[in-house]
Amino acid sequence: MIIASDNATFGLPEVTVGVSPGGGGTQRLPRAIPIRLAAEMLFNGKTIDAQEAYRIGLVSKVVPIDQLMSEARKLAETICKAAPLAVRATKEAMMRGLDMSLDDGLRLEDEFTRYIMSTRDFEEGITAFRDKRKPKFEGK
Repeated sequence: MIIASDNATFGLPEVTVGVSPGGGGTQRLPRAIPIRLAAEMLFNGKTIDAQEAYRIGLVSKVVPIDQLMSEARKLAETICKAAPLAVRATKEAMMRGLDMSLDDGLRLEDEFTRYIMSTRDFEEGITAFRDKRKPKFEGK
């Protein structure tokens, strides 16, 4: 998740000064956006603004610069209200699954789901839903 200010710019201009992008740019950018767009940015040093970054999926949200930190905090607080074991399992399944076939990724997801459904946090979430109250997760 990336929240950008409305005045942000993104680019890898290294080729315009005679060097290849480093720091993972040649590996991360083509994994984040369509390879055709990554190639254009990498090969000609093209810079894009925040709205274009949003349009192509490089960032998930664009906000005015004076709201950037409050939006980031709001996103973090929302995540922190979720069941921590479920958030961790979801992140791990997503990240590990990227390097797997769809079938293997679905099996991994199923393993995590079975594990999560055996936790006290899962029971708390179901009970809280049934009781129409906010859950109190413990990470157990």
